[in-house]
Amino acid sequence: MSTAFQINQNGEFLVCKNQDVIYDGVYLFTNQRGVRKTALMMPPTQPASWVSAYGSLTVSQIGKENPNGGINEKGLVVEQTTLWQTEYPASDVRPAVNELQWIQYLLDTCSTVQEVLEVAPSIRIDQSTSKLHYLIADRSGEHTIIEFFNGEMTFYREKSIFPIIVNSPYEEALKEIESGKTNWSDCDEYHENSMQRLLTVSKRLQENLNLVDVIDFTFEVLTSAKREDTVYSLVYDINRMEVHAYTNQNPERKTIKMVDFDFANGSLSRSVDLQRLRAKNVTEQFETYNTEFNYNAVNSFFRNPTLTAIFKWKISDEMVQFLARYPDSFS
Repeated sequence: MSTAFQINQNGEFLVCKNQDVIYDGVYLFTNQRGVRKTALMMPPTQPASWVSAYGSLTVSQIGKENPNGGINEKGLVVEQTTLWQTEYPASDVRPAVNELQWIQYLLDTCSTVQEVLEVAPSIRIDQSTSKLHYLIADRSGEHTIIEFFNGEMTFYREKSIFPIIVNSPYEEALKEIESGKTNWSDCDEYHENSMQRLLTVSKRLQENLNLVDVIDFTFEVLTSAKREDTVYSLVYDINRMEVHAYTNQNPERKTIKMVDFDFANGSLSRSVDLQRLRAKNVTEQFETYNTEFNYNAVNSFFRNPTLTAIFKWKISDEMVQFLARYPDSFS
């Protein structure tokens, strides 16, 4: 499920996210600039290759280089939620990445929303396991929502419209809200829950925020849209280049500052278990990234009994090891 939205309040730009999923693992990674990467694609698909121009801080439930979302050092934020109507492009001559590494690719190579819209058509998403749509915002306050229907990329960037994504197609959902509809009990439970969250967030974002702390307010909005399976809530403060977070197992709010990390080529990547991160001395709790840390993240996800029962995947120990070592293949 999940909910994501952008706030533009008196020149303060924030992107906010509730991650709703029946799995509690969640990790933060720093990613360095100047790293040559090749997407993890099975033949005969041509994998995309690129060099990271920007460092980033990403959040992932699967492991390094497959982020659920993140922010780069230029202030570009990329987030996503599930959209079952998604149809990614069919195979063609363009190089490919998976639906999560697409997020890493954009954070690595783009500094603005405009650059994203120029770059995105040059690669395609392939070999995906999730159907997603994306909310992207930058330091200027620009935003876009990107969806894929019938193999074609569609984007929306009207500044007059609240940028909110839940689990319904953006344009259709917006029309339902603008029509004044407030009850979806005649729909299936999935769509009803999605639209109720959209209605809740859109109403809250129309309030006068001039007299309130904007970070406190964003977490209040996230709380109003929470579900029983909300694992973590994030607020990307793009102006201050900070990420504020709390999790279902660790409700104290943490603030992670981009300025505290070295993203230079050749510097060491850092990582931390967000469920265990405490509010004091945040940066000191990040450890130097290593394969063992990533293995624990990858293995925990693919060996989770609930996820295994739902997706019925059969992932060998060798494949788990391969996925854990995948970031080590970069130069």
